[in-house]
Amino acid sequence: MTSEESIFFTSGSTESSNTAIMGAASRLRHKGMHILTGKSEHPATAENLKRLQEEGYQIEEVDNDPTGKILLDDLKAKIRPDTILVTCLYVNNETGCINPIREMGKIIKETNPDCLFHVDATQAFCKYPLYPDKWGIDLISASAHKINGPKGIGLLYIRRGLHIPSLIVGGGQEMHFRSGTENVPYIAGFGQAADELWAQHKEIDDRLMALKLDLAHRLQTEIDGVCINGPKPEDGACHIINFRVDGVRSEVLLHALEDDGIYVSSGSACSSNKPGDKSRALAAIGLDADQIDHAVRVSFDRFTTKEDTDALVESLKRQVPVLRQFIRK
Repeated sequence: MTSEESIFFTSGSTESSNTAIMGAASRLRHKGMHILTGKSEHPATAENLKRLQEEGYQIEEVDNDPTGKILLDDLKAKIRPDTILVTCLYVNNETGCINPIREMGKIIKETNPDCLFHVDATQAFCKYPLYPDKWGIDLISASAHKINGPKGIGLLYIRRGLHIPSLIVGGGQEMHFRSGTENVPYIAGFGQAADELWAQHKEIDDRLMALKLDLAHRLQTEIDGVCINGPKPEDGACHIINFRVDGVRSEVLLHALEDDGIYVSSGSACSSNKPGDKSRALAAIGLDADQIDHAVRVSFDRFTTKEDTDALVESLKRQVPVLRQFIRK
C-alpha cells in the first residue's frame, strides 16, 4: 500500500479513527474548525465528530444519492478555505455502498490542498484498491478481524511527512507515536491475513459477488415482501447485503434464524446493541423508523459458501410465513 514508516498499529479501527480525527482536528485547529463528513458514518467517526462539535468545531454533512453514495458536486460545493478535514467510509458497513474515494481525494486536494482526507477503510481493506499517495488520502483506518485476522489489532496509515498528536504517550513505542508494548503476535497475524487475502482478492471478490447476486435474486423472487436496502446488489460491495422483510421486525427474524444456526445482524455491530439507536446509514437513504426496524444485514467472508446462502433462503422461506401469522394488526 505504501511505506512501512507510515503504518502504526492500534487496537482496531475505532482507535485508529479516534486518533486520526482528533489528531487532525488538533493539528489544524489554527487553520480552521470546519469538518465535512458523510451522513452514514460508523459510530467511531460520528461520536468523535459529536465531541468535536461540543468543543466548537463546525461539523457539516455532505449529501448522498438514494443509494448512500456521497455526491461529489455537493462535496466540492461545501469545501471552504477553513475546512481542515474530510472523513468518510470507503465501504459502508451496513449497506455495502462504495464511496468514490479516488474522485473525492482529487476534489479535496484541488479545492483546498491543506485539507486532510481520512478514509475509514475497515470494510474495504484488502478487498478493494487503495492507493493513498495517488488518491490524495492522508489517513486510513483498518482492522484485522474484517479480513479473518485476529480481533484486537488494527492499523492507522498516516501520510509520510504529516504529523498529528499522539493520543497515547509513555514509553515511545512505534516511533514515539503510540506508546505501549506492541502486540507482536497479533501484528504478525494481521500481516499474514492481509498477505493471504490480497493475493486472492480478485478471485474471492468475484466468487462472493456471484453468491450475493444469487442470494439477492432468490430473496426477491422466492419470498414475498423482501426489499433490498441501499445500492443495487451488483453496485455495492461483494460481501454485504442489506434487506428488509415486510411484516417481520429484524429482532424477531434474527432470533428465528439463530434457531437454525444462522447469524446475521440488524445493523452496525458496534451500535446494534444500543436500544433506541436507529441506523444512520439506512436513515440517510430515506428509510423511515419502521423500515429500519425491519432491516437485516448479511455479511460474507472468503469462507462463505453457496450452501450457507441457500440455508439462509430456505430458513427464511420456512420461517417468514409463520412469523407473519403472529403479527398484531
